[in-house]
Amino acid sequence: MTKKILFGSGNQAKFFHMRALLKNMPFEIFSPKDLGIDLDVVEDGETPEDNARGKARAYHLASRMPTFSIDAGLFIDRFPPERQPGPFVRRIFEGEREATDGEMLDYYTRELGRVGGESKGKWITAIALAISPDKTFSETFSRPTFLTARRSLTLIPGAPLSSIQMDPISGKYYSEMTYEERGDDPETLGIVAFLKKKIERE
Repeated sequence: MTKKILFGSGNQAKFFHMRALLKNMPFEIFSPKDLGIDLDVVEDGETPEDNARGKARAYHLASRMPTFSIDAGLFIDRFPPERQPGPFVRRIFEGEREATDGEMLDYYTRELGRVGGESKGKWITAIALAISPDKTFSETFSRPTFLTARRSLTLIPGAPLSSIQMDPISGKYYSEMTYEERGDDPETLGIVAFLKKKIERE
């Protein structure tokens, strides 16, 4: 019997990305929308791992299905410490409001312009898998990136920063790469290995 697993996120762009990356795995992936679940999980953790674990537990409690969630923090080499996005990539305003895709692009291209128009950086990505209310596993991965104030003409709704990020190896904008082209980076390989190992054991 094929195992069923929920991806705990309301971001459909992330769901389609995960489903494509994990299409050859021995389980079927659902989104909260597939199950009629509509949650607004507060992401107030100090680290991506805190947020990933919180989302996985919340969606698991709502669905009673094994649930994995992902959260990431962005660190930009040329930004000073007080302006690092960290896990608050969309919280560029005062208060709790999250920026829209357009607001994010405007903000980060403007800030990159202030530091020479480009910068190396890295994503710290955490994945968490909730199996039961008191059993959650998690792991963290790192992926280098390159950011530029020159926008790609290709925009992925829900993933706006892919339009100003380039793969350090190929030089392509992430928004212009297929999931297959992006599938062999250390972060993706780590996510796939983590889920395969944990789900097969449970």
